[in-house]
Amino acid sequence: MINEISNFDNKKQIYLNNKFFPHIVLDDFLDNEIAEKVNNEIENIADDSDPYFNFNVKKFAINDREKLKANTVNLIDFLNSEKFIKQLENLTGLKGLIPDPRLEGGGIHYVKSGGYLRVHSDFQSHIINSNWSRTLNLLLYFNKDWKSDYNGSIELWSADMNEKVTYEPIFNRALVFYTGKNSYHGHPKKLTTPTNIFRKSIALYYYIDKKKHLKLSETNFVPLPKDGTFTKFLMKLDQLLLRVFSFLKRKQIVNDKTYTKIIKKITKK
Repeated sequence: MINEISNFDNKKQIYLNNKFFPHIVLDDFLDNEIAEKVNNEIENIADDSDPYFNFNVKKFAINDREKLKANTVNLIDFLNSEKFIKQLENLTGLKGLIPDPRLEGGGIHYVKSGGYLRVHSDFQSHIINSNWSRTLNLLLYFNKDWKSDYNGSIELWSADMNEKVTYEPIFNRALVFYTGKNSYHGHPKKLTTPTNIFRKSIALYYYIDKKKHLKLSETNFVPLPKDGTFTKFLMKLDQLLLRVFSFLKRKQIVNDKTYTKIIKKITKK
């Protein structure tokens, strides 16, 4: 299923020494037959995705396993399996990694023309399982014949927000990276794809159980050097709303379905 798995040990130094935080790009990640099957499945269920819209994010997502097709479920289960996680531990030097069966914030992500994800560092503790510290991301892309001028490249930024590296989200490319407080990343430019083409990926997150209650730490969006005062104000306002939602979600007062219903009413999606 995975082309690169036997070579993970040889890539540890690349992962550890990449700037600006540990990360690695793995091309031709899946056997091509599997990649094609999963791509077809996630394309065919795009209409079942839910909108995740606010000032800092404009994308669609599916993290409900009931909506996923067989090959996609099998792939996710393998990437969350003990065998694969052991390989991730060998690659990264991290120990005690555990998967998230809830796919909290993960699953399949779709970004359509005009969509974007502002630069951010990820939430540091699991919303529901408060002992879990988020530690590693795996992003797997399914975008054939991707063009640079579509503006969908993922950007990884330095802690001082003065430098970046970019990677195009091309078909069957995986990006594995450490998720610390300064692991700034995103694809902040609005997509300019034709209306029938959208940016597709599977996002999986891995945690370490700290055996103690962790402070709630929601996704932290950061302005780019070119962003003006008004943009920064709206980003902060959106951040405050996200903090309130995350608090209510951890207390299990609201959930993603509540958010989705509100957004669908507002956007009529």
